[in-house]
This record gives sequence, C-alpha cells and structure tokens, in this order.
Amino acid sequence: MPLENPTGCEVRIEHRYPAAFGFLCQHGPQALAVLHDLIARACHDEGQLVVEASTRGIAQRLGFLSKDTVHRHLRHLSRAGVIEAVERGPGQRFGPTTYVVHLENSGITVAAGRLPG
Repeated sequence: MPLENPTGCEVRIEHRYPAAFGFLCQHGPQALAVLHDLIARACHDEGQLVVEASTRGIAQRLGFLSKDTVHRHLRHLSRAGVIEAVERGPGQRFGPTTYVVHLENSGITVAAGRLPG
C-alpha cells in the first residue's frame, strides 16, 4: 500500500552519519519508522515541521506495528523531546494530535518539493 501524501509535496528524508546512527541506536528502528511517518506527512509552518496524526492512522499506514506499539513510541519520542504535542483548544478533546517535530542533533534532515504532475 503506497503512503498517502496529503501535502502534495515530495519529501526527502536524509540521514547523516554518524549522528543518525546514534539516533537509531538510542530510539530503535520502530521509533524511527513512526518518526518517518510523521515527517513524511509534515508541513513547514513558521520554520517548524508540524504534523497532525493519530496513533491508529500511523499504525494503519505502517502496517507492521500495532496501535499500542505506535502509542508507546510516540510517548518515547515525546519524552525524548523529538516530538512535541501541541496543546488542544477547549472542546477539542478527540481527533488527531498536532505534533511539532524537532530534528536537531538527530542527523536527520528533511527537504520537500512539489510532486510532478
């Protein structure tokens, strides 16, 4: 199943070693897969990578992780400061969470361009 890209942009995720290898060793391949899903769907907003995502949506797109495993890795990435949940406004209890993705010192960079067509 191809990943959907709601931004209409081609996203290039680059790993620069050795920093990216250290990030992988620290967080693990499953957390990296969750992070890649977030990055692939993120938009640049005022110099930050911002993405709206749900645990179930990430699990469905990845296909090899359960929603519980995705939730565990989102919590881990949040505690590590890699992602930051944006506080919801009043009356916005349900629905996808908005995250700001922080890639500083990760060895991971993102470049986006328009998709052909």
